[in-house]
Amino acid sequence: MRRLCGSRIRLILPVIAILIFAVLLGFALIRMFKVEADIKVDAEQNMLWVMHQSESATRRLVETTLRAELGEADAEEIALRLDLLRSRFALLQDGPQRRFITEIGLHQRLSELHATLQEIQPLPKAFTAADVRQLRQTLTPFAAFFVRAANMTMVREWDNLGGRLETSRDQLRQIIVSLIGIMVTGTVLTVTLFLSLRLSRQRNAMLHRERDFSSLLVASSGEGILAVDDARRCTIWNPAMSNMMGQTAEQTIGRELSEIAGFFDVAQVRQAITAALGGKINSLALQPYFRDAHAPPLHVDLRVSPMRNDEQVVGAIIFIHDASDRHMARQKDAEIRGRLEHLVAERTRELDDALTRERSAADLYRNFAGMISHQFRTPLAVADSALQRLIRRGPRADANETAERAAVARNAIAGLTRLVESTLDAVRLQAGQASAKRIACNLMQVLEVLGTQLRATSPDIRIDVHHAEAVDAVALCDPAHAEQVLENLLSNALKFADLDTNVSARVHHDDKHVHCDISNAGPTIDDADRDRLFEPNFRGRNSVGTQGTGIGLFIARSLARMQGGEIRLLSDDARTTFRMTLPRFGDTKG
Repeated sequence: MRRLCGSRIRLILPVIAILIFAVLLGFALIRMFKVEADIKVDAEQNMLWVMHQSESATRRLVETTLRAELGEADAEEIALRLDLLRSRFALLQDGPQRRFITEIGLHQRLSELHATLQEIQPLPKAFTAADVRQLRQTLTPFAAFFVRAANMTMVREWDNLGGRLETSRDQLRQIIVSLIGIMVTGTVLTVTLFLSLRLSRQRNAMLHRERDFSSLLVASSGEGILAVDDARRCTIWNPAMSNMMGQTAEQTIGRELSEIAGFFDVAQVRQAITAALGGKINSLALQPYFRDAHAPPLHVDLRVSPMRNDEQVVGAIIFIHDASDRHMARQKDAEIRGRLEHLVAERTRELDDALTRERSAADLYRNFAGMISHQFRTPLAVADSALQRLIRRGPRADANETAERAAVARNAIAGLTRLVESTLDAVRLQAGQASAKRIACNLMQVLEVLGTQLRATSPDIRIDVHHAEAVDAVALCDPAHAEQVLENLLSNALKFADLDTNVSARVHHDDKHVHCDISNAGPTIDDADRDRLFEPNFRGRNSVGTQGTGIGLFIARSLARMQGGEIRLLSDDARTTFRMTLPRFGDTKG
């Protein structure tokens, strides 16, 4: 009943407005017809009046001169009439009057008469009849001019008035035709309005039926369904949404989504709703919804679609499905896959390390003779140097000096023994007869021992060892092999260093490795030689004139790789730097 009353009110108000519109148009038509009739009345001719007044002023001045000749007027009355005539001329010389005189072609004559009038002097008090006659003769052309000007003015104004009247009549006829068209249009609009209202009532009835059916479907759906208008205010909230979100329809309908739950203000959800209001369909999978801060979140799937009225988007509808079970299954799959990937990566790393060590051992085995000649040279040279000095000193050497020289020779021989054992271990490892022996080894201590040995053979060499206070220099490696690698790098650095320059050794570490950088200031290594430096028996262009076999760097890298490490040449234009990298003892142990 309320809907019916509301429809009738909405129908009556437009009808009343149209009736008032028609009455006003009819009244306007009546007024227009009356204006069209009244416009025929003659208008006052201002220019004609000015010409008449000017002619009258001229004739009165002439008349006054006649009376003055008879002795009935004096000089003051003549001067007064002359001033009146001059004022009329001044009026004709100004503004629209002057433009009108110009339009009718009398401006030249008017200027001449005005100049003549300005030259006329007032008569003296004791004037003669001859003075009066001369003045009258001067004024004779003025009256004839004004008669002619009045005739031309009357003709011109009648022409103008006729044109204006004809134009006004045409305009009024157009206005009348337009008003008739407006009335016809109003009639068409009235009919259209009635038809539109009737169609609107039919559509509203269909819409109500469809809405009732849709409400039944939404309420019975096991999926959470909500709808929003274009201002993001909730308009539909089904029972499944109440169960999922913990809020009833009475608490949510009419409120903005951001006020209902922070979930709807998450960037991805907000963007999906914005896209739906723009006419696009969006889907989001496994979005976390924290219903309770102390409970694990629900994971839901969302489908967001625009709601349209014909072609216009009036809101968005959101379907929410609880997908927590699927999320848990996916998490378990991810955990299993992660463990498998970790196991595969660990096994692959172990195989890569074993392959690297095997290749290095095989390289050492193939180059055993060269390695023996290269690696055994230094400890033999140290022992030989100590013994030669002891022999030269002979009886002059005291017990302390003899013990010191013997200790140096013994340490060199002990290092040679360790080198032989490490080399044999490498051969056994390659043959599968022994396992890799890697223990904790402090690289700082190894550098100190090597420095002492190298200074024993060449007291003038200078080796600077640098390290930070908190450096962890303990690596997981074979100490004998690590000593061989560092001895090779230091020997090369000393061999190719410029005169009077120091060799630098710097120990540092990162999360997984200990690094030892050996650098010198010497001849730069050609770019073409960098990729081949670690090949056996290769010597670069900067080694011309320097003794060597070209096997030292090859042996150093092979030994480093056997221990899970590496040696590489760093890019530095100022100095030549080789870096030995070995695994950290603490990291591998953990």
